[in-house]
Amino acid sequence: MSNAEARMTFTEHLGELRARIIRAGIAVIVSVIACYVFSNQIFELLKKPLQTIEQAKQTAENGGLPGAQTQRDAANPAEQRAAKGPPQWVNLTPLEWVLVKFKLAGYGGITISFPIILYQICAFVFPGLTQQEKKAARILIVGCGSLFVAGVLVAYFGVLRLVVPYLLEWTPPDVVNQFRTSETIAIIIKFLLAFAVAFQFPMVVLILVYMGLLTPAALKRFRRVAIVVMAVLAAMFTPPDPGTMIIMLAPLLILYEASIWISYLVVRHKGKAASA
Repeated sequence: MSNAEARMTFTEHLGELRARIIRAGIAVIVSVIACYVFSNQIFELLKKPLQTIEQAKQTAENGGLPGAQTQRDAANPAEQRAAKGPPQWVNLTPLEWVLVKFKLAGYGGITISFPIILYQICAFVFPGLTQQEKKAARILIVGCGSLFVAGVLVAYFGVLRLVVPYLLEWTPPDVVNQFRTSETIAIIIKFLLAFAVAFQFPMVVLILVYMGLLTPAALKRFRRVAIVVMAVLAAMFTPPDPGTMIIMLAPLLILYEASIWISYLVVRHKGKAASA
C-alpha cells in the first residue's frame, strides 16, 4: 500500500469517527433536553423512597394535608413523627432548584443516550475485530447493560424503599426532617450508581477467568471469606436490623454464586475452543 493510499484510508477512518461522534453528541443533547423538560417528574420519582409508610398513612388520614395533627395532640412518639407530615425539601439558594434540574437532565440524558453512544462505538470498532472477538464483545455489552439495570432496580425498589424510611424513623419526635434538594438528590443518584457498578462483579470475574487470572476453584475456596466480607459491608451500610441487612446481603451473595457458575462456563468454553 502506498503512502497516498494509507493517508486516504486514515482520512476515511477519521471521517467515520467524526460522524460517529456527531451522532452520539446529538443523541446526548436531545436526551438532556428531554430530561430537563421532564426533570420535575424525575425528581418526584427519585424522592419517593424518602416517604415513610407512617407519614403517607397520616397524610391520607388528614385528607391530604400533611401535618394537620399537631405534635401536642399526638399520644406517642410514633404519632408525633407521623403528624409532622412528609419530609420537607429545602433550597438554600435561589439558583439551587435550577441547578438540580440541570443535574437531573445531565445524569438522565447520559443514561438514556448511553445505548446510542455504545452502538456508535461498536459500529466503529467492530469491523476491525474477528468473529470470536465480536462474540465476546456482544456478551460483555449485553451482560454489563443487563446487570446495570438490575443493580439500579434492586437499589431503588429494594434497598432505598426499605432502608431510608427505617432511617427516618430514628428521627426524634421534636426534630423535623428537612432535605437539601441538591445534596439529597446527589446522594440518591450516587447510591443507585454504586449498586449498578457493584452488579458488574460477575462480568469482572468473567474477564479475569477468560484471561486465566482467576479460577472457579479459587472462587469456591474463598467463598466463606467473601461471605464474611459482604456481611460486614452490609452491616456497615444498613441500620442495625437483621431484615435490612439481609436485603442488602442477598443480592451480593447471589452475584457471587452466579460468578462461580459463570467461571465454570468460561473455563468449559475455553477448553472446547482449545481442543477444536
